[in-house]
Amino acid sequence: MIAHHERAYIRHPADIPLEVRPESQQPSCPGELRNLSRGGLAFTAQQAYPIGSDVKLMINCCPNALEVRGQVVWCEAREEGYELGIAFYTPAEAYQVRMVEQICQIEQYRQDVWRKERRQLSQEEAAKEWISRYADRFAQIGWSD
Repeated sequence: MIAHHERAYIRHPADIPLEVRPESQQPSCPGELRNLSRGGLAFTAQQAYPIGSDVKLMINCCPNALEVRGQVVWCEAREEGYELGIAFYTPAEAYQVRMVEQICQIEQYRQDVWRKERRQLSQEEAAKEWISRYADRFAQIGWSD
């Protein structure tokens, strides 16, 4: 059963790279995750996908890439390609993407601290700081019942 499609997204400070692979034997193509909700995600790609088609997404922003499946629920032409909406098949897939998104947020924070303050943080230090500053807000955005 496909999770309900919602548009209550979490905005990302930077786009997260991913690979899109249709369930058919077509080759995969690169894309960027833009928004994430309880029911699915939105991403940009260079090609359109038919509404109702099944896809696999490989999210590559952390050491262990995550692969999730979903169904295309909308596809809109943009100036530089397409933006697509994917509905997850299970709540577990949504949860996995949520955890990866948090890891990506922490890594972005670590890079921002270096760029703005020239302060070098380990991944653990960045995680502790990010959690103390942003975890409450992150937990509330778009994820309450």
